[in-house]
Amino acid sequence: MIALKERALKPFVFTITAAYIALAALYFSPVEIVWKLCFPVALLFIASLWTTPGAISIALLFSALGDAAGACGNILAQIGFFALGHICYISFFIRRYRTKIEPGKRLSARAVAHLSVFSLCVLALMAISFICVVPQAPAGTIRIGVALYTIIISAMLFMAMLQRSSLYTLGAALFVISDLILAWNLFVEPISHAGAMIMTTYYFAQWLIFIRATPYKVPHPVKLMRF
Repeated sequence: MIALKERALKPFVFTITAAYIALAALYFSPVEIVWKLCFPVALLFIASLWTTPGAISIALLFSALGDAAGACGNILAQIGFFALGHICYISFFIRRYRTKIEPGKRLSARAVAHLSVFSLCVLALMAISFICVVPQAPAGTIRIGVALYTIIISAMLFMAMLQRSSLYTLGAALFVISDLILAWNLFVEPISHAGAMIMTTYYFAQWLIFIRATPYKVPHPVKLMRF
């Protein structure tokens, strides 16, 4: 990460957020611009070089490449790039989690309950995906890719929930919702206004993970769910 002076952090983050919203709005506009799908997350990648750990930057880079592949209609490349991005997020979450646990300390009953709930949520997601979505994907490489991607994004969601941060959890959950809508629309049955739902949840998810990974301390009303 390139050093950014503390006093410059807040205006930098606000400027990037405003530009990100503008680029997301541009995507939803009827203006025809090549690669406009990629612009918002590509901006977050550039901004992350000054504000987030390297794993987050690489994840955002892979996500932007996944957007580019999606814009070209290359679904296998899209799945591959996003899978690599999620692996980077998982790596970041694992390292962050390991710094917060105390060696030798037993899990409390509350922690066990949280782990149980998190595990049930992820298992339910995987069950829905493998029962309803994966079998509907075209047989062969794409179906295998969708199956592997389901496992990877489920692991990313689980590790995000272990961070005990509402912003990471919400970001990961919105990512999952976005991809589930995308897969359902592609392989199961068409969904009304699928494009708007997919991209709105996706753009919001990436911003939430990005903003939480920066040193910027979000105000109390925003972090009230940070548990």
